[in-house]
Amino acid sequence: MDISIHRKAIIIFIVILLGGCTWKLQREPAHPESAQPVLPGEYFITHHLMTNQGMIRTSFSKQHIYLSESLGLWMDYLVRKKDQPSFDQQLDVLHTQFLLDHDLLSWKIESNQTSKVNALVDDLRVVAALQKADQLWQNSAYQTTAKDIAQALKDKNMFKGILTDYYDASAKQTSHTITLSYIDPKAIKELVSLQIFTNQMLNSQLAILQNAPRQKGFFPTSYDIEKKAYSFNQEINLIDQLYTAFYAEYAQVDTSAIMKWLKTNFQEEGKLYGRYELSTLQPAVTYESPSVYALVILYALKQNEQDFAKDVYHRMKGLQIQDPLKPYYGGYMNEKDTHSFDNLLPLIAERELLNESVIQ
Repeated sequence: MDISIHRKAIIIFIVILLGGCTWKLQREPAHPESAQPVLPGEYFITHHLMTNQGMIRTSFSKQHIYLSESLGLWMDYLVRKKDQPSFDQQLDVLHTQFLLDHDLLSWKIESNQTSKVNALVDDLRVVAALQKADQLWQNSAYQTTAKDIAQALKDKNMFKGILTDYYDASAKQTSHTITLSYIDPKAIKELVSLQIFTNQMLNSQLAILQNAPRQKGFFPTSYDIEKKAYSFNQEINLIDQLYTAFYAEYAQVDTSAIMKWLKTNFQEEGKLYGRYELSTLQPAVTYESPSVYALVILYALKQNEQDFAKDVYHRMKGLQIQDPLKPYYGGYMNEKDTHSFDNLLPLIAERELLNESVIQ
């Protein structure tokens, strides 16, 4: 018994020591008062998904895949945490690994092959993070990079005055479709502040959200710019819907029906599922998603539903490995694997709850 207790004490000490080392490596902020402790999810990402070069693996697969999505989410987290040294490391990763010759980001790097296709949503997220970083730390490199990406979006990633899903540099083709969950008004407003977009161009993007038809309160998945037609999927992908609803709030669109549905389902079931049938609003899958819960939290905070956000947070944390003795402490695991998205989004949500003093 004494040996077992002694062993556990040593393991806990090692975990704390490792966490402290990570904190020292990552936290030498320009403003000491902004220092924040390392959250369990951050510990998991830096110890199990991040390479020595600062790139975040998508999963534990032997075939390493790196996404601009992970880069942008991590940069978003770091500005919320006010962690300039780590942010600057990611700026270097952005320039050396993801930024293509025409200043858009490769959406995927796999087997050392860099895709020549970008993803609008990821590029916008990076621009927004760079602009936040510039406001925090006044480093001209942030805004210069943001402006280069913004200009490339205007030059390459638009069709008939509307931002589209992607630009394929190999084929020199621009998508003619925009996924509604890609239309981030706050990020697009940064294109205006950078003097790349006009207010009229901004309004054209917002109109896609503002004019979208609804089915049972839910948004279409995409808009065909050529055909001027919206498309619905037969299944409600809650991640897409939550992103769209969150962004629509910034476009002055009423999304109260979705919030009411979320609260009712969560209160009745004690959980939310990843997908639902549009026709019946019944679950189409049996799994819960930490990313869904993270987006519900951010959406609820936007709607000043702090109690709901807190309840969902506790459900989300129940999916996380919180035992420091477990090998993947801090991770959101799917059996023996994980996905960067399902760790980064919950981390952002948890940091935002802390920033707004909803949790301590």
